[in-house]
Formats: sequence, C-alpha cells, structure tokens
Amino acid sequence: MRGKRFLALTAAVLAAGVAVVPFAATAGDQKRMVLTERLQVTGFVPATGAGTLAGTFIAAGAVNEAGSVAANFTLVPAKGGCGSLTGTHVLTGAAGTLSVRTDALACPYPPGSPPRSFVRGKWHVVGGTGAYAGVDGKGRIIATGDFGTGEITIARDGKVKR
Repeated sequence: MRGKRFLALTAAVLAAGVAVVPFAATAGDQKRMVLTERLQVTGFVPATGAGTLAGTFIAAGAVNEAGSVAANFTLVPAKGGCGSLTGTHVLTGAAGTLSVRTDALACPYPPGSPPRSFVRGKWHVVGGTGAYAGVDGKGRIIATGDFGTGEITIARDGKVKR
C-alpha cells in the first residue's frame, strides 16, 4: 500500500512538472510578444469592403502592456470564397502606441448561419510612439470573427526588437 501511494505521489509531481515546463520562459523568449485583441466591428461598407474596429488588447513578453485598440481594415473577395484582409491596428497603452499592419486571409467556416470565419496571416509593426518608438517586429496572426454579432478575437505571436 505504501508503495502505491509513493508511485501515485511521484506520478502527480511529475505530471505537475510537465504541465509547468511548456509555460516557462526561455532565453529565446526575450524578444517574443504574444498579443490578444477583443474587438467589435464599428463600421463596414460592403460596397468597398472598408471597415473599422474598436476594442481592447493585452500584450505579454517583450511588450508588456494593455489598453485600447482602434483599427481600419479592408476585406475584398479572394479565391475559394475567402476574403483578403488588410488593416492597421493602433494599440494605445500607458507607455505609448504601437501600430501593426495585418495581411491575412479570412475564410467562412462552417458555411451557413451564423456567419463565422477564421483568419490566418501575418502582421508587422509599422510605427510606435513613447516607449514603442523605433520598435520593429513581425509575426503570425490567427483570429475568429462572428459576423452575426460583430465580435472579433485576434491572437498575434511574433518577435519584436527595439
């Protein structure tokens, strides 16, 4: 019985250690930034594909900040029933602003109602003020959009340098 408890305790400790290891920062993470945005579509003109978004963001890593987001975007038809999505997001926090440009492909999935899409693509820094003046960086983006409610959730992962 004592041996079984020891094995169970050992397994629990090892499992806890394995669960923590993927979240530990490494030396390579010093330039990494993970940024999420929660947005609402505030305007969209179907005839031109031009639209606006507003919401909030949280960034962790090389940029450790939270605040508001304002974005302008264009969504135009692309092959396969998808849309080519480009836009600039201005992220405003206590230490300054960071502007990032997105180039992505938005594809409806599943077809039907409610109209939802997933988005995949790339982003890069196009400007900054305050503590973010001179910041350079790029990475990948993945997002979901619910066009019935106008809610957009974005996750960006990449590297930045000052």
